[in-house]
Order: sequence, then C-alpha cells, then structure tokens
Amino acid sequence: MSRKLPPLNALRAFEAAARLASFTHAANELHVTHGAISQQIRVLEDFFQQPLLVRCRAKVSLNSAGEKLLPIIGDALDRIEKVSQHLHDDKDGETLTIHLTTAFAGRWLIPRLTDFQERHPNITIRLSPSQIFPSFREQALDVAIRWGGSDHSDLVMDKLFDVDTFAACAPSLIAGKHPLLSPENLKYHTLIHDDDGQVWAALLLQVGVDGLAQGKGLYFSDSSLALQVAVQGQGVIAAGSILAAHELESGRLVVPFRHFIEKRNAYYLYYPRRSRGEKKVQAFHQWLREKANSFAANELDLNAFVAAG
Repeated sequence: MSRKLPPLNALRAFEAAARLASFTHAANELHVTHGAISQQIRVLEDFFQQPLLVRCRAKVSLNSAGEKLLPIIGDALDRIEKVSQHLHDDKDGETLTIHLTTAFAGRWLIPRLTDFQERHPNITIRLSPSQIFPSFREQALDVAIRWGGSDHSDLVMDKLFDVDTFAACAPSLIAGKHPLLSPENLKYHTLIHDDDGQVWAALLLQVGVDGLAQGKGLYFSDSSLALQVAVQGQGVIAAGSILAAHELESGRLVVPFRHFIEKRNAYYLYYPRRSRGEKKVQAFHQWLREKANSFAANELDLNAFVAAG
C-alpha cells in the first residue's frame, strides 16, 4: 500500500517558518525566496485542508493544528539529518566534532587528546574553534565545551570544573620601576583583558581598589593572546586557574598578591539530548569526565605562586 505523505519541501518550509516565527528568516535559512516559503506552506495547508499558521504582519505563529504537527516534523527531520550524517561518515570509523575556544583547546584539551585517541582509535576528532556559543541545529557539531553555564532545554549540560580568578603578571613586574606588591600598585600598570572588562571589574571589587580606569588597558578576544602579552611583561592579567596553569607552573607568570575569587565560573560540556545514545558522544563524555575529575583532584594551590608575602 502506497504512503500518502505531504511533500518534503513543504514540510521543511513549514518547520523552518514555525521554528523561526518568520517567512523571511525561513527563506534565508533554506536559501529560497519569501514567496517560495509562502507557496510551500499553502501546499501543506491544502494537503491537510486546514490552516497551520497564524499570519500577523512580519511574524507567524502556530495555531492548534500547527502545534500538533511541528514537533513530529521537527523530530523526523532531526532523525533524517542524523542518519544522513552517519551515511556520509567514513564507514570504518566515526568523526566527533568538538566546538570550543582556541585557548581551551590548546591549553587544556589537546595535551590530553592522545589518551582518548589511543582508547578509541575508530573515532576521529575534529576541533571546531569559535568564541560564540554554537547552534547544534544549524552546525554539524557533536559536543561543545564552553565557559559558563547556559540552560538549554534541548541540550545536556555537565559541569566539568570550577575556575578561580586572580591577578597574574610576569616576574619582572614584581621588582620593576613600580613593584607590584599590593593591589594599590595596579594604578601604575596596564590591565590586560580577555573579555569586555567584567573580570577585572569583579577582581578590583574583590581587592578593594576603586576608581581605577580600565579604558587604557589592552583588550583581546582570545585568552591565549592575552596570556602571551602578560608573559611578556606588558601588563597584569585577570587570569583563570585553568588557562593560566601552565604559565604558573613554568614560572612565566606569578600571582602578585593573595587575592582570589574562588569558583567564579566553570567550564561545561554540552551536547543535544537526542545524541545521548550515540556511542561516540558517550565515549567522549565518559573520558572527559574522567580527565576533569583528575584535574580537579590535583587543582593548583594558587598560594604557592604568590610572589609577595
């Protein structure tokens, strides 16, 4: 018996328009015209002999029939996309795509990845670095490791480890022209930022320094660059205990004074709930949890790196 199914193009147009609440945004996502989206949805409404969307100026919303249809179509398209991705993968192995920042990749994950690859030689690791939190629906990603918790109902979120915040600088600044022996001496030094200034604002509040202008500081979008500049003695960075660990252990950075913000934030692992049953995701999650627990159990004692008494 033949199946009586609506056209796939019409289903895709409806799903995109309903999810984005806009014909225009749906057209941009599917690389078609606004009119094509409208026409395809009319085809679908003719098929079901009833309206599915409520049109209101530039936006659309679901009526009761559309609300019943959308989750079924969304789930079906997700399944088709997932199977399609698997069919395109190497038949002798799988690829795990990890979304993360360049700094975290280079300073924490990559030095440990050899162990994962030895345990799971059939899984090929592909790193996809970016500063922006990913869209798992729009990007071909399996997991993400990101700074800070963010609640997404469709994602699994697992905290890996907490991060302490503190001031750090090259040893040369401790005994320079304006020795950095107390928070008050920060006024003589350039502040290095790897964000928009929020970390230094919190740290200055913690150490009790008021009225210190941050506008003339050095700002970087990449934490690795900010740490490199700090190592070169060009200023003082508000560092995190994860990314700055190697520089502290090697002696290239020191902690000028004993003021820390403990557990200011954390790193988290994210992946879609629909991927929980995938062996490659389970394998990476289990391995990463093991490494995170080991790292947390051997956490640096920041007091050991304080230069001033």
